[in-house]
Amino acid sequence: MKNQTKKVLQKTGVILAMVMLFTMLAVPAWATGESNSGGDTTVPGAGAPYVSAYTVTDAAGNELQRIEEGQKCRIIIAVVDPRISVSTTKPDPNDPAKTINKTPEEIAADKANWLTPANGTPLAANVKVTSTASFASPSLGDISTTTFTADKITSNGLEYAIILNDITYLGGDNKLSLDLSYNNYALQLSTITQPISQCVGSSTEGAKASALVVTSASYGGGSINAGSDFALTVDVLASGGTVGAENVAVNLALPEQITVASGSTNIFVGNMKPGASTQVTFQLNASAVANGGSYNITVNVSGNSASDSAALTAQMPVTVPIVQPERFEISRTDFPEYLSMGEEGYASVSFVNKGKGIIYNVSAEITGDGITTTEGNQFIGNIAAGTESSADFTIQTANAGTLNGLLTVTYEDEKGNAKTLTKEFSMTVEEMQMGGDDTMGGGMDTMVPMEPEPTGVPVWVWIVVGVGVVAAVVVVLVVLKKKKAKRRAAQLMEDDDEDI
Repeated sequence: MKNQTKKVLQKTGVILAMVMLFTMLAVPAWATGESNSGGDTTVPGAGAPYVSAYTVTDAAGNELQRIEEGQKCRIIIAVVDPRISVSTTKPDPNDPAKTINKTPEEIAADKANWLTPANGTPLAANVKVTSTASFASPSLGDISTTTFTADKITSNGLEYAIILNDITYLGGDNKLSLDLSYNNYALQLSTITQPISQCVGSSTEGAKASALVVTSASYGGGSINAGSDFALTVDVLASGGTVGAENVAVNLALPEQITVASGSTNIFVGNMKPGASTQVTFQLNASAVANGGSYNITVNVSGNSASDSAALTAQMPVTVPIVQPERFEISRTDFPEYLSMGEEGYASVSFVNKGKGIIYNVSAEITGDGITTTEGNQFIGNIAAGTESSADFTIQTANAGTLNGLLTVTYEDEKGNAKTLTKEFSMTVEEMQMGGDDTMGGGMDTMVPMEPEPTGVPVWVWIVVGVGVVAAVVVVLVVLKKKKAKRRAAQLMEDDDEDI
């Protein structure tokens, strides 16, 4: 009895190993979505779980090719759940538009957070058979999964097997449907459906549905300038199975800042044979008024199984970085045209940021042979969108003649790229004049002799004294004239008296 039990366990182990190996070989690489490491309760953009392979055996572990109505069996289903995945890359801190590889320690930590989150309860799946009209649900003790280990969590998703022991086929439809949830995460309840082709007498006997998979979605990489058009190309695969997919369509969920440049957000593909792939392209436009940053597009694929019309879905998130085109300019300059040696001149420059992004770390400098400035290299700082700034310089010259100068403005754009603006100018510098007239033959060596300053009493004193003397004489003459008039009047009066 012990030997028989041991053999059954050995066969079951071999079958599980074969199922998991088939899973690895048959399932195409699922595009890396956002991981949910750390016990988050939502996984934006992750695809739905799907069946990658299955097998049917008897209680002893022997594989069965046919299942009759009322027959008990063991069904092992290999599942891939892209919602529980670990990304191997992360944003580059020096350039958010790029990614860098995570360290093995970071990846191991992400996996550990999935397997045993903060609440300390190990990750476990809850499985329930819902197609009870076709398959009698086994007791809870006969439904189990393989152990969840770190090596089963990849960028494709969590890979494991569901084991349904002692399940009975009831006849009719061969579709086996399962409800799937997890104990630690509020992930949406998912239903996975797998037609069991071994069922005898079913309307879909021998059929095995394909799964729809988004193998890639690319807009060309790099950044998209606001206001420009770009193409998003999506590749879809009908993975495995013996029956393809029908009514396949690809749909985009777009953010407000991205619209369709031409066509529609939905492209109808039609029917796909098992193992077939197709490619669709969307023509999109980044809004001219979109702020610089990353925007998420969700690619949704839907269809129906050709065997039983069961719904088939797939999903992939795409992150598109949008940048505002740079419009930073030198708006005005003012340089001196003429200077004398030893004389200081003044220059100014104004900048304007006509774009919608910030211009960082602006500085300005004037250089040239024989030209220096008091200020040197001036740091202006950041210039916000739609604003101006300026810088003033005090210029000194060391040489006479025509001097050529260069204004250099350096700055950084929103990505941290260093850039430069330049503007050339010239001015005429004259030698300093020391006096004299070269046309008289003396030049600077001929000096005009200066008259000696007079000594003694200043002239103005003599003028004041003279004016005073003249005034005094006038006063004396007036007084004498008045006295003479009085004497003559008195004499006339005396003569009159004598006559009387």
